[in-house]
Amino acid sequence: MQKQSENGLQQTNINVENKLMPTKVGNYINIVVAELALPASFKFIDIKLTKAVIASPKGAAISRLIKWVYFILITSCLSFNYLYSQNTQTTISYPIYVCTANNPNDYRLFANGSGWDGFWYVGYNRFWVEDIFVPESFSSYKRVFIGTKLGRMKSTQVYKNGKATLDKEAIPGDFYMAISSTPSWKKSSWKFLTTTADIPFEGDGELAVEQVGESQWFWTEIPIKEISFGSDNYIVLWSTSVYLTDSSNSPILAAAWGGKEPDSFLSDGIKGEPPQFYSTATLKSALTVFKPAIAIKFVPDLAQNITVGLMNIVADEKISEKKVVYASVLGNEIEKVWLETSASNKKWKKHGLTIYTAPYMLSINPKKLLDENVQPTDKKKPESSTGFYIRVCATDVWENIGISPSLRIFVIDKTDKK
Repeated sequence: MQKQSENGLQQTNINVENKLMPTKVGNYINIVVAELALPASFKFIDIKLTKAVIASPKGAAISRLIKWVYFILITSCLSFNYLYSQNTQTTISYPIYVCTANNPNDYRLFANGSGWDGFWYVGYNRFWVEDIFVPESFSSYKRVFIGTKLGRMKSTQVYKNGKATLDKEAIPGDFYMAISSTPSWKKSSWKFLTTTADIPFEGDGELAVEQVGESQWFWTEIPIKEISFGSDNYIVLWSTSVYLTDSSNSPILAAAWGGKEPDSFLSDGIKGEPPQFYSTATLKSALTVFKPAIAIKFVPDLAQNITVGLMNIVADEKISEKKVVYASVLGNEIEKVWLETSASNKKWKKHGLTIYTAPYMLSINPKKLLDENVQPTDKKKPESSTGFYIRVCATDVWENIGISPSLRIFVIDKTDKK
């Protein structure tokens, strides 16, 4: 006889009774074999014995037999479950993060929220240096990235036609990193890292700000030949923007609690570029109490296809109000997802916020989309219906990139009275 258990799984009941002695209906003794995470084809087995069976000599023998069967069944199930899991599990090689804190998630000081920032800004007149030893055994990796964790970017109010709006934008600027076997960095080794617009903003005490968020890691790829294996590597971080000169207008570098090792340094007095020639003064100011979030990421040769699709929007759709787009992102260890727009389907730019966790829902702001693509000096007013292309991009921890097919939409300009 079969019946449904309380948890919805099917059970099979086996009743064993001694036909030579009087039996009493009911008062069953139940033995239940648990599922033990077996495949769905396995069912629960519920073995029931009457008190009469247990009381008889033959019943006692049957009871012992049932216990042995039960023991063998459990052992077999466990063995099968182990072999089944061994055959179905996939081993994934994760990137290796080399940093002074040993864990990139431990850099939680200064760059999140508000409060004291330690004056740990990254700017035009200051550079940061991290000395990282890389073991010789890491030379087998195929790709390598250097990166840093930034947050609390300062913003400024947006003006349109001479009038202040409720929107805010980042103070413009770019950030670069470089690596060298000595504390000197030629221009040929400079690598673009990110812009101020992609860094989470610091909150404002008077205005609502959309892009406020937790500090994030930014990475830039470098040739594997630039790493000094079995030796020290000096990584430098700075900005080329003259607008970023102190903590009131610059982003904040995240930090972790430090130790006594003098492997972190900062220096002021530069003008948009780090030293290109070796000097003992470069590493003059050592840091010990706090350590800057500067790291090397070694990525194994693991290329996965990230499949990205667009939902809740159709080709040639006309929008005049905020439109929410659903992105279907299929892949392991997705790190971030963002929306891009283009007027030509060739040159793309990021639109809106970066999403770091599911659900991957992104908003299209028609007003901002028009403002970003129509210059104030344009004499001709935007047409009532302007075409744009949109797409969604996603990356994983291995720096693989997935891009959805582009889709054309039309933005309706409500300010056009025609």
